[in-house]
Amino acid sequence: MPNAHPPHRQEPLAGPEARMRMVELAVAGRRGLIASRLEIERGGASYTIDTLRELAQRFPGQGFTLLIGADAAQHIQGWHQARTLLGEASFVIFNRPGTTTALDSLVALGFDPARTRVVKVETPDVAAHEVRARLSAGLPIGGLVPPAVADYIREHQLYRAEPGRQLG
Repeated sequence: MPNAHPPHRQEPLAGPEARMRMVELAVAGRRGLIASRLEIERGGASYTIDTLRELAQRFPGQGFTLLIGADAAQHIQGWHQARTLLGEASFVIFNRPGTTTALDSLVALGFDPARTRVVKVETPDVAAHEVRARLSAGLPIGGLVPPAVADYIREHQLYRAEPGRQLG
């Protein structure tokens, strides 16, 4: 679910529709995954707590769980209405290279152990900002994103650096 305008960093080099298309390509053919336009259609800055509440309104009685990497979990206190989000949401937190996923350290950050699961999965040692930086430098991204996404990026010449603009 790409957002219309990320509140935590400068405006992306790829617009909302391009990011939406990349998500669609990334989940195509993957059972149980869908690309959602909810935040793009809502427009403006998107905050997780607002999205969670909108999903609850649209789908009464359904439970929603936020899946986040341990690297993002370590910064949860900086999220919009973090205390409220931690009090309302359920989380699955997965390991990321170089980041701890011990439940006791997550509890210290405010995660409720009754609504937080930690899972160990094989995750690549790469972050989105690194992919953008590689693209900006003209380096290959093979194996870092699904082939269909890499083709889309190349065809639409996305993430090329503009003079004076840093990639976030």
